[in-house]
Amino acid sequence: MLSRFTATGVTADDKQVILAYQLNEEEFKVDLFIVPKKSLKKDLTEQLENNWVNGEAFEFPKDTVEVVPNLNAESILPDDIRSEESGKIRIKQNEWAYNLLTAKLWESYLHELEELKKKAAELVQYDRQLFDDAKSFWERVLEHRKERDISQERLDKIKDDVNSVFEKLKTFRKTESAEFEAASAKLRDEMLTKLEELKQRVTEKANFKSLLEELKSLQTESRKNRYSKTDDTQLRKVFDSVYQFIVEQRSNFFNDMTASRVKGLNDVIEKMSSSLARDKKDLEYLQRKADNSRNSLEAQLVKVKTNMLNETIASKEEKLKDIRATLEKLLKQTNHKEKKSEPVEETKTESPVADEIVHADAPNPSAAE
Repeated sequence: MLSRFTATGVTADDKQVILAYQLNEEEFKVDLFIVPKKSLKKDLTEQLENNWVNGEAFEFPKDTVEVVPNLNAESILPDDIRSEESGKIRIKQNEWAYNLLTAKLWESYLHELEELKKKAAELVQYDRQLFDDAKSFWERVLEHRKERDISQERLDKIKDDVNSVFEKLKTFRKTESAEFEAASAKLRDEMLTKLEELKQRVTEKANFKSLLEELKSLQTESRKNRYSKTDDTQLRKVFDSVYQFIVEQRSNFFNDMTASRVKGLNDVIEKMSSSLARDKKDLEYLQRKADNSRNSLEAQLVKVKTNMLNETIASKEEKLKDIRATLEKLLKQTNHKEKKSEPVEETKTESPVADEIVHADAPNPSAAE
């Protein structure tokens, strides 16, 4: 993430300025240098917009005005300055605010983890409350990972520490390995049977979208089960294999067919419409969450996520409009072909792709039970 960027602006008295924004992560703030454009020669302007943005030092002119805009305000663009790049500024503001808030959230989780590790180090017997606390902590972390508030890299950094807490708890309790392995194998075999049956139904007349939804449902069902590490690894590979097989069969079936292009566009429209509906539902959820939030840090995070979601909804609505226009054009070409009995020029469209089946790469807290 770049911590600097520039934009152009015009003051209330119609003087052109360059706005040089700099993120100060340590102090949780943004510095804004307002530089009169007349004070910068062409080479200095290039140094500011290129070298300084990429981290190099730059000596600002004496008539530069430095301000500290409120990152949580509606906009970090000063009220007395207008800019044709307000959209760019708003996007960077949301990005910076989001990253700073998630960093603060991450710090709070690291502190909570240290408390769990301290309690685990002092254990003299099995502590169910510690297990529940550790399990709750990990589930909350995974929920933020699901919402992409925490990166996989950060998740990996604490995974071993979380596992160590569960391992310490396991040393104070007898394991029933044989029964667990047997139960895992039974659940694994049942799931493999369902996957094989699903794979056999992948024929040329198959409803690929329905099969992919069914596959996702099976994965959701599978995630509720407790598996041994070996069974879990095997199932992951089979899920991936079946997913790839369905996608390949779908691609082969719809390849170079006009009907497939029409169906593909309709599927895209349906999927994006559903996605928009989910986004709008998520927006309603965030608005309710903002009304009920009692934690200022979480309230700020909800606000930023709301801004980002509004941008996403607007972008998706524009894309949906373009896709429908492409579909209408393709249908007209198809009708023209039928009337003229001549080949219609191929219209290239992107085929809809099913949501990726994601595996949560995480320790199994239930192993301590």
